[in-house]
This record gives sequence, C-alpha cells and structure tokens, in this order.
Amino acid sequence: MQIFLDNIVFTIQKAGGVSVYWYELLQGMCNARLAVNFLNAGLNPANIFEQQLDYQRHTCIRESWIPPKYLRYLPLQYTLPPYAVFHGGYLRVSPQKNIVNIMTVHDFAHERKLATPFPRGLVNTRQKAYGIKRADGIICISDSTRKELLHFYPDTNPAKLKVVYHGIADTFFPLNKTGLAAILPARVTSPYILYVGGRNNYKNFNIALDAIALLPAHYKLVVAGGGTWTKQEQLLAEEKIRGRYVIIEHVPPSDMNTLYNYAWCLLYPSSYEGFGFPPGEAMKAGCPVVASNCTSIPEVTGNAGLLTTAITAAAFAEKILLLENGTFRQQIIHAGLTQASSFTWQKSVRETIRFYKDCWNNKFLS
Repeated sequence: MQIFLDNIVFTIQKAGGVSVYWYELLQGMCNARLAVNFLNAGLNPANIFEQQLDYQRHTCIRESWIPPKYLRYLPLQYTLPPYAVFHGGYLRVSPQKNIVNIMTVHDFAHERKLATPFPRGLVNTRQKAYGIKRADGIICISDSTRKELLHFYPDTNPAKLKVVYHGIADTFFPLNKTGLAAILPARVTSPYILYVGGRNNYKNFNIALDAIALLPAHYKLVVAGGGTWTKQEQLLAEEKIRGRYVIIEHVPPSDMNTLYNYAWCLLYPSSYEGFGFPPGEAMKAGCPVVASNCTSIPEVTGNAGLLTTAITAAAFAEKILLLENGTFRQQIIHAGLTQASSFTWQKSVRETIRFYKDCWNNKFLS
C-alpha cells in the first residue's frame, strides 16, 4: 500500500491548526516506517512546521508547475500508481478511480458563513463538496464535525466517515511552580486570565473583555497569539479594561506552556470549533478551562471544563470566580490532566493508518 501525502497546506499557511495536524500526521507516518511519498514538498520554507521535516528520507514529488495559490483549489494533477492511497492535506482529492482518496474535514465555518466572505468562501464550499463526493474515506476531527457533515451533505454515506481526534503536543505539561516564574513575559502578573488565538467574530473576544470587566480589578487579561491587533481591537480593550491587559502577539511553544501553567484559567468564549486546540493544551498544562458549551468544545474538555450554555460575560465571569475555591480548583485541574491524556498524536496517527487500510480493503478486496 503506497501512501501519497499532499503537503500543499504548508504553502497556504505559515502556521495554524491545519498545519499542526498535518505536521504531526507526517511525523507519525515517517516514524511508523511506512512507504510514504510527499507531494508539493518544500515549496514554502516560511511555514514553521515544514521547516522541521526531513524530506531527504522520502520521495518528494512536485505535482505541477501551476502556482500553489491556484493549485490548492484544483483536484490532484499528478497521476498516481494504481491502488495507491492519496490523503489531501487540505480538501483536495484525486480524480483517479483506481486509487483510494482520503480527505480530512476540519470544520464547516464557511458553510455557516462564519469564515472568509464571498467569493473565496464559495470556492471553499464547492471544493469541499467535490471532495466529500469523491472521497473513499473522510476523517472528521470531532463528532461535532461528523454531525455537521451529515447535516450539510445529507447524501453522504455515514459508513465512509471516521472520527479521529487530534492529539495534544507533549510540549504542554505542568511545571514545578515555586512562586511567579521569572520566565513569564514582561508585564505579566498573577492572577491573570489567558485568552489564546484568533479574535474574529465567532471567537467572541469582545465578550472576553466584558467578562474581565466584571471581575475584581486584580484579575488581568493576557492575550496570546492571534496575529497583529487592529486599531479597533486596541480601542475596545482600552475602553473596557484599561490597564488590565497584556498583548503578546507571537508566542513560542515553550513560552505558551509557561503562560498556561501560571494562568488562573483559560477563557475560551468561542461559539464554534472543529476541534479547538487551546482547551486541550491548557488542560494538559494543568490550567483550568472556562469555555462555551458549543460544537466540539465539550468533546475536548469532557467533565473537566467549566462550560457555559449562555455565551455572556456574566456567565463566564461566574465560572471564573468558582475557581477561588481552592479544593474545587484542584479537582478541576486534576480532571483536566486526566482528560487531556486521552488526546495523543500517537493514537491519532495509529487510527489514521488503520483507516487507510480499512478503506483500501473496502475498495479493492470487497
């Protein structure tokens, strides 16, 4: 069973959740000593994950001379050997009938009109629809995503869907904390609430600001990652919690673990996630999670998350203040560590390889 993996996602992103997933999957495949071939390898050295891959150990194929910014929207242009397995890194499938097409679906933000506006959003949904129809097997990164796929594409055969959860990297773990660490970034003081990642519409960043405003003044907000702040975001933070927030736009993984470790909690008010890395990372680092009870988030947090049905500042502030009970806080931390331990990349890769084999057997041996 020859496996061809499409690395075009690395030309689309410099970082991001899909890049994390694809990097960990490639590493796992390589460590499993499978006959792996890479398509579109090494075309974007700016991607921080692709930089860490050792392409010299594997066959690398340039699929086409079409620029990646256009190629990403096209079916695979390279002819694969018969009976091969092709897994597209980002929504792509092969038009060949004598191979096995595997597709990973991350979310349906475009179908929900929560992501990129027209016309790019329309291109994404059409490409996804084509892939879902052509794929022999579809990996959904949560059961919430699986249910959404069947909602938006009800003609899909449920038998070709497989839920394979992401792993949480081992770079997140509890530190031996003895007071406030000197390694914390400048101006970060305890107790602080941690907000991680994007701040666009459905992430509900404005509600996070309102929640902090409702808390006693000694609670600060640390906003990590999510790219450059807009002028509007800065004005909003100044208006709502002046002097009570710290911005850290770019955070190395080791520093991220430190921020989780010393945070009072992670505040994650997002109303939509395909999976949601930050809650899992926080729990693995021993950080309580306060989040919304939406889409995949309860799958990630299990019984360890302090989840709110109402996405309001008051609801989040109430959950945060529950952590002032020391015994309860320790129970939540312990439950989070247990829950996070079930998400490993080794398990994710193992289940993906098994799915390849099942799809191959179904197509060629049944």
